[in-house]
Amino acid sequence: MKYDDLSVTILAKLALDGVIGGKHTSSESIKRGFPSHLKGDVDKTLKKLVRTNLVLHHPTSYGIQYSLNPRRLDEIRKIVSDFG
Repeated sequence: MKYDDLSVTILAKLALDGVIGGKHTSSESIKRGFPSHLKGDVDKTLKKLVRTNLVLHHPTSYGIQYSLNPRRLDEIRKIVSDFG
């Protein structure tokens, strides 16, 4: 499957921050650092990554949180390294 720039950037950002499995973060934290005109696209891309099971979503009392799927970490690292 081919991934676009935004998908790879989100995966790389989560990997660099160590947001894997039990450690999770909000979509607002993920959107931090992106230009304001791309923030809606980040939300859509995040949902797409959840559907492909590369990113997991964790419902919490304070909102939905996201993390990388630890079972697909090797695949995620390959996607990020092949892109750059």
